[in-house]
Amino acid sequence: MQILKFSFDNLPSPAVKKCFAYCSIFPEDAEMEGDMLIELWMAEGFLHAGLENKTMEEIGEYYLEILLQSSLLEEIRYGGRRRCYKMHDMVHEVSKSIMSKSTRFINSETGSGDNSNQVRCLVMDSFGEGAKNLFESRSNLLHTLFLSQGSLSDDMLMKLKNLHVLNLSSEENQNLPISIGKLIHLRYINFEDSLLIANLNLSGETLPESVCKLYNLQTLRLKRFPLKVLPKGTCNLISLRHLHFYTFDKEFQMPLEMGRLTCLQTLEFFNVGREKGRRIGELGSLKNLKGSLEIRNLELVKDKEGAEEAKLSEKANLVELELKWARDREGGDYNDEDVLDGLRLHPNLEELVIKNFMGDQFPRRLMELPTATTLPKLARLEFTRCNRCRELLPLPNFMSLKELKISKCDGLTNLPGDMLHSCASLQKLEVGYCKNLISFPLDLQQTPSLSELVLYECPKLKTSMTPKGFGFLTSLRELRIGPFSDDGDDHENSSIYNEFDWSGLISSSSSSSSSALHRLALIGLAHVASLPHQIQYLTTLTSLSLLDFGGIKALPDWFGNFAALEYLHLIGFKELGHLSSEDAMRSLTKLKCLHVYGSPLLKERCTPESSGPDSQWSKVSHIQDLEITDDY
Repeated sequence: MQILKFSFDNLPSPAVKKCFAYCSIFPEDAEMEGDMLIELWMAEGFLHAGLENKTMEEIGEYYLEILLQSSLLEEIRYGGRRRCYKMHDMVHEVSKSIMSKSTRFINSETGSGDNSNQVRCLVMDSFGEGAKNLFESRSNLLHTLFLSQGSLSDDMLMKLKNLHVLNLSSEENQNLPISIGKLIHLRYINFEDSLLIANLNLSGETLPESVCKLYNLQTLRLKRFPLKVLPKGTCNLISLRHLHFYTFDKEFQMPLEMGRLTCLQTLEFFNVGREKGRRIGELGSLKNLKGSLEIRNLELVKDKEGAEEAKLSEKANLVELELKWARDREGGDYNDEDVLDGLRLHPNLEELVIKNFMGDQFPRRLMELPTATTLPKLARLEFTRCNRCRELLPLPNFMSLKELKISKCDGLTNLPGDMLHSCASLQKLEVGYCKNLISFPLDLQQTPSLSELVLYECPKLKTSMTPKGFGFLTSLRELRIGPFSDDGDDHENSSIYNEFDWSGLISSSSSSSSSALHRLALIGLAHVASLPHQIQYLTTLTSLSLLDFGGIKALPDWFGNFAALEYLHLIGFKELGHLSSEDAMRSLTKLKCLHVYGSPLLKERCTPESSGPDSQWSKVSHIQDLEITDDY
């Protein structure tokens, strides 16, 4: 504890100390989202003084880094850009002791505590009698209120004259009085996971219009909140910096004149509308947008000039962008190429997803700058349902590209073998559900960093025209392939995989255990009666998934070669009645999980009650996670 207090005492400024102490309002072992912490600190006024020419958010990021380096916070790493932090129990005790004079934690067990006149922060699960007394006597002093259950009445809310932070995030029903508009100092509202019932809107489909009078509001968190519309006056929230709200509703209309929210940094999506005030030009004045943005209904943008009004080229902090046209459109006169050309993406963009694009070819701006790419930082690129595109030209100079996904592009028939000649950093390649793709003879020597390759549900693709050169992939860890075109009659020998580059794959996997293939998923055809015998040499596999090998009646004995196997999934083995020999199954000493779906015979024979020569129970009884069904 002395060392921790020393770390606290040596923090560089009172502001950083306040930020650290404020973390005590979260329970022990709680995961604290980084952006949420910064937004709370900002609402409390801890981030105003500090670094020159830095935004409050940038100062918050700097303070987070200081707390990490001081070991007062520890980072929890997840995939993607989500950042969470935790406090060690002893660190939490230190922060709680620092906040003890100004914070009260109240629940049904602890009661209300004392009525100190220094209480600025109140965290409680519900309103008991003691809590009501403290609330009544100190409500005008409160800056922060966390309430997980119960309701706030108009009378209660009117007394919170100096409230900066209101957190009603929970799964319990809450009441949201219209008088919330009177809390003029409110800077942060969190309704995530709430089922609020506004006084004049019992359906809970929107917030009270009075919320739009909160001219100092900086953060509005509405994730997983059942809203059908945002209040009409949302554009009046002129101080709003972070709007955390997302809906899948295709009919959702943005509030009018969102372009007036010039401080806005976080906007998860924008649905383009037809009428003035809802067109794509509203994005033009939102120059501070950062993080990720999804733009929908791009078919409503009239032309290239209209697209240019979004001014995406001026949004340097926008790193993830999804461009989405409507999936089902009438007629055939599309202007998608012009619109995409007019959007003019910023060179800082790191991730780009294009969905339902109906141009005749993939974006010229991306595919035709031969000496220098317009997106030098692009790390992820995805094309989905671009059905009119017939070809994909080689990607020029995408030296930073790490992930490429092409999905459900039915117009594609050929992908060039040198498509990725400049993508030496590519780690994940996924091509799937392209039902007319015939040829993809990719030279894998061009992608030496590839760790995951997915080439699935392209039924016209011939094995002879699939990628070659697996021997160069010393980092390949996961492979998912199939089914391929059935271009032979020899079903017993699983002809759909005969010309696959097994030799290269086997050589790359056996080069060293550290660079071995660990996960393999193979999709067959319903009539195929045998597995490719070459997979028996991939002995480093820890996970094996086999789908739709419907003619196989028994697994081969060489399954016993997979000594490292931990997970085995068999799906669509309609005729399967026997596993491999008992000795082979017993040699799978690391097998933790066996899931077999769609095998009625095996289900019948793999029960403790099964007996006779066909019983398979002795082969699987030792497996911890066992599931066998007759359908899937």
